[in-house]
Amino acid sequence: MATRIASFNKVMAFRLVMAAVMCAAATCVAATSAALPRVGSRSVGPRTTPEEFFTKHLDTSIPALSSIPAKMAAGDLAGAEKVFADHVRATLRHDVLNADWIGRKYTGKERRGLKRRAEEIMDYKLSSCGMPHHFADHKVDWESNPTFNKYKEWTWQLSRHPFWSTLAEYYTATGDERAVTVWVDMISSWFDQALVPLKASPGATHCWRTIEAGIRMSGWSRQIAAFAKSPQVTDEFLTRYFISIWEHGWRLRNNSTRGNWLLMELHGLLRISLLYPFLNDAPEWKAYALKILQEEFTRQVYPDGFQYELSTGYHGVVVSNYKAISDLYELLGLKRPEFIRKGLEKMFEMYVRLATPEGGTPSLNDGSNAPVARWCRMASRFYPERADFRWFATGGREGAPPDYLSTVFPWAGAVVFRSSWAKDAVWGYMDASPFGRGHQHEDKLNFLLNAYGKVMLTEGGNYMYDSSECRKYVLSTRAHNTIRIDGLEQNRRRTYRWKDADINVKADVEFSTSPARDVARSVYKDGYGPQQELVVHHRTVLFLKEEPGLAPFFVVIDRLAAPDDRPHTFEIMWHLEECKLAIDGQTFTGDFGDGIGLAAATSDAVAKITDMKGQHKPYFQGWMPIWVGGPHEHRPIPTPVVQGTFTGAKRIVTVLYPYRKGKNMLSGVKADTDQQSSSFTLMLTDGTERIIRNSQ
Repeated sequence: MATRIASFNKVMAFRLVMAAVMCAAATCVAATSAALPRVGSRSVGPRTTPEEFFTKHLDTSIPALSSIPAKMAAGDLAGAEKVFADHVRATLRHDVLNADWIGRKYTGKERRGLKRRAEEIMDYKLSSCGMPHHFADHKVDWESNPTFNKYKEWTWQLSRHPFWSTLAEYYTATGDERAVTVWVDMISSWFDQALVPLKASPGATHCWRTIEAGIRMSGWSRQIAAFAKSPQVTDEFLTRYFISIWEHGWRLRNNSTRGNWLLMELHGLLRISLLYPFLNDAPEWKAYALKILQEEFTRQVYPDGFQYELSTGYHGVVVSNYKAISDLYELLGLKRPEFIRKGLEKMFEMYVRLATPEGGTPSLNDGSNAPVARWCRMASRFYPERADFRWFATGGREGAPPDYLSTVFPWAGAVVFRSSWAKDAVWGYMDASPFGRGHQHEDKLNFLLNAYGKVMLTEGGNYMYDSSECRKYVLSTRAHNTIRIDGLEQNRRRTYRWKDADINVKADVEFSTSPARDVARSVYKDGYGPQQELVVHHRTVLFLKEEPGLAPFFVVIDRLAAPDDRPHTFEIMWHLEECKLAIDGQTFTGDFGDGIGLAAATSDAVAKITDMKGQHKPYFQGWMPIWVGGPHEHRPIPTPVVQGTFTGAKRIVTVLYPYRKGKNMLSGVKADTDQQSSSFTLMLTDGTERIIRNSQ
């Protein structure tokens, strides 16, 4: 007994007694970093002591843990740790959480790749945001930032710890104890350095942003299940580990945010409560997480199924977290929450409705090109009755395509034009969206075009979240296929404030479809530049599908109206994917190879068309960000910009004619500048002209 007491006293001398006290309302941790043990000038965590953990945060009514109070009363910390660790090892679900690793038959190439990645990590070569760094002294500084531009996300995302899952998979496949040695060393150093903050806002620290705290719980749960029975994972280590798990639960329960972050936070909190029911707070955390998760479907998903950040990438984050929660319930043999199945159907359908002929999605706002087949494979498990999900999931081998072509999202404001569901279809997208909740670009009335298997009209894409010129560019109007006024950008960001009621407000978009033509109309009226100069921009997009002798093509009609009588300039940007660009007067053509091209013509007889490909000055223009396995870079892309002037009001008609087999039929367009005009004249390469009426 004396030995046990001495052991207990030794640990207590190293730890702060009563360093973290759980408030009755579970809303705060009361502790002072000054009282924590220190190495040099740095405090060493976790904040919560083993005494507190075993006496306050553990459910000792569980029979297997019922002896812990007596052991703690007797000062037998090591005994309490053993009882707890034995229970943890007996109940962790390695068979469930890591079933895809257990018994997996790797190909030789896969096994070599896994070993190579694990060896790099065991040499302390870690990657964050796609940018690797070698901690050559095998000591990880979790607050370091070795990036060339001091990219803050690198430090934050380092604490997501995805590399430890690689070690866990490698250990499961090989039993190589080196993986456990490195994991224990790294995570112990993280415990030491990363103290759970007492009052910091969700994004105020290097290691405890709430988004990372939520994300970590997915990876950590798999890692501990893989490593727990290794002889290197001691009783004392398991205690320390689950003290940190409790601190994660406390942080996530009491410091939540909004938007896609909240879904990751709640996923992490729910994972803790389901996997570790021996924590006293697990029932309350579970109830709270489920309640908010259900409410979020109505709070941040428009009635047409698009998540309110209007980003294809972050839409996927929300879908993935709901799906992962549902999958966890299924893995644990629990009844899946019905509200998740009900709420996800329209969110999955978003991918189908937006799908490009090549099988992706446009990269909207801070978004990405999402592979529709992958999302539909997920959806087919939830909704086997949906023939359209199955059609995309199987590459058209099963199911059936949707029974519609062009479509509109009435609340999210996305308009999609398509000639068919074939891979060589003509497809277009018009942005008539509200500004949304987050990750916004100043891109109202943007237009994109794909045809005959080629991306033709693209946009500036997405870039790392830094302060670079490229980041400013991708957020700006000039990175999109819409209009700048007097050299100024759209500026909704200056005055826009999201209100919860906005989720049920329809977008300012008109849309109609028929066999011969589809028409979409919207307006930008929120001002340009720092003072939000109030020139109003109306845009109408026509998709003409059955003009005799012509392939399907688009017409973009822009109407500008100024509130004064002084001269104004306009720039209409058209960003092309890599092609051979030729400009001839009021027309330009992009040759994409294989006889496939895009011909464009403007009705403004005095406007100037200039290719601003790869321009740095007088402003950044004509670039596409790329990712090359390291820092973001960017490549120049052809960017014809139509520049002109107007006073009072003006109407500009642009015809966009995709063609194949070299059969370009467009030579120009003529149109009255009168705002009220409702027709224009196509000039064709065979020398004829064709009047198109009712084009408002």
